[in-house]
Amino acid sequence: MRTVSGSNSSMTLVIAFITLCGWTAPRTAWAEWPAFGRAISTAPNAQEHPVVASDGAGGAIVVWQDLRNPKINVFAQHVVASGELDPRWPVDGRALLGDPAALATAAGGQTAPAVVPDGAGGAIVAWQDNRDPLTAIDIYSQHVLASGVLDPKWPANGLAVTTARGLQQTFTMVSDGLGGAILAWQDGRSAPGASHIFAQHVLRDGFLDTRIPADGIPVCIARGAQEFPVAVADGIGGAILAWQDTRDSTVTGFDVYAHHVTSEGVADPAWPVNGRAVCTVTGDQGRAGITSDGLHGALIAWSDARIVGTAHIFAHHVLASGSLDPVWPVGGRGIAGTNVLESRPIAVPDGVGGAIVCWQGFTVRLNVFAQHVKSTGVADPVWPAGGKALSTSKQTQDFAEIVTDGSGGAVIAWQDGIQIVTRHVFASSAFDPADSDTGRVLADLPSQSGDPTLVATGGSGAIVALTDTRNADTDIYAIQVLNVVATSVGDGAGAGFALAHPGPNPARVSVGLRFTTPREAAVRLSIFDPQGRLVRVLESGARPGGQHATSWDLRDQSGRPVGAGLYFAKLEVGGRSLVEKVVTLR
Repeated sequence: MRTVSGSNSSMTLVIAFITLCGWTAPRTAWAEWPAFGRAISTAPNAQEHPVVASDGAGGAIVVWQDLRNPKINVFAQHVVASGELDPRWPVDGRALLGDPAALATAAGGQTAPAVVPDGAGGAIVAWQDNRDPLTAIDIYSQHVLASGVLDPKWPANGLAVTTARGLQQTFTMVSDGLGGAILAWQDGRSAPGASHIFAQHVLRDGFLDTRIPADGIPVCIARGAQEFPVAVADGIGGAILAWQDTRDSTVTGFDVYAHHVTSEGVADPAWPVNGRAVCTVTGDQGRAGITSDGLHGALIAWSDARIVGTAHIFAHHVLASGSLDPVWPVGGRGIAGTNVLESRPIAVPDGVGGAIVCWQGFTVRLNVFAQHVKSTGVADPVWPAGGKALSTSKQTQDFAEIVTDGSGGAVIAWQDGIQIVTRHVFASSAFDPADSDTGRVLADLPSQSGDPTLVATGGSGAIVALTDTRNADTDIYAIQVLNVVATSVGDGAGAGFALAHPGPNPARVSVGLRFTTPREAAVRLSIFDPQGRLVRVLESGARPGGQHATSWDLRDQSGRPVGAGLYFAKLEVGGRSLVEKVVTLR
């Protein structure tokens, strides 16, 4: 995170701002990260379907389903910000069933994991569980601590979230902000082939919320089927859910509905019973994506077939009150339409009430697109009207995932042929200059990569987890993606003025710093300690417009090595300043 100020601004204010905003990611890869990714697990047989959560310190907890034992099990591993595996965790990951015998005997195994951070360096993990043939598929959860051990307060083989009869599946999970999680799922307890939406609250201490029935609260039990729920935290201990709904399918086809589960563990009584209709126009609307509006409401996007023979991406804004935003069009705003068939929308907030929405569109093949929809319900006019194509690749692009870059843009990862590719798009719709026209290949190997999932690590960085067959079996790898920060800090003289994230960071020997000036200007690049005292001047004087690079050898102005700790690189140009953190190790 950077700050922008006048040249005489107080370093105390700079430090306070950066502390509040949290850790920022470096620009170039840290030395400890292998070029083609860190092996998370290379255990025998296949490891599949990774999911990932932040550890809160620039690293990630990666979870996957694993075939090393006779039954499919769920495992987890911790990769720290430096790219090293946490030595406290077992090699090849921690099994989330604590009883060793259960790993081989749990009938049916555990599949389809999901993970959210616990706020203390660990994670809450949930999965679909087939251990009880009488209740079919159930949902269980487990708490793995930052130390890599299973929380002893939780049941050794996981906490049963629901064991109702019938299928409980296609679940979604968000953090409750207090170390626990809210889960919602597609529930088949009422009748064979029927499905409704239920939810449950798992507390951090390993118990279910006693205000909620043992097998969850009914969020929607309307006629027809409610399917494919998605969720986003409301920021105050609850969650907003969205799903596709067939209650009026003979008239309008599939529709999109939403509901709010409060922090008290109830379906919000201020919302309509069985949910708010987000879009019920004629034609199918379904497979929604959802993200926060930053004001306890949500932006919901979906694939919409209101025009016969097509499927385009539409979006709408549901307020915290349960009402639809009146400034948005009835039935939602069309934000795409370039391709005949558009589907699988996913979204992240832009930080000012809108969202960056990504989807796959079919022309002669599947391609990945994105669009910025503003809080006012209009597609951003600086973006292409039908959405921005993220790659010129001739390969099929599929299975996209998205995270915010922390500056109003997004980092997107997808499968492109046999490789995983990422692209960083700024809020301005410009692409990261470090990317090629086809995106950034993460592991340019002849092996098959797939199943990308990613988590933001602060600033504009991300960690991507994926599967890879470089060792014959399918294994789990993680790769750090580091992006240029948005380069514009204003109009006129400030446009194009940028200070990239330092790297490697933390630094042991030296750290590289890159900056950009829009035109020839007097430049001063200095290092300060946390008390605001000058440590070293790295650059001073006139520099031509363009990109510049220098390095700091971790010595002060007199040539003495500095101690381990936190420092600040401050770039000053034409009355403006930018600041980046540097952490030194000794």
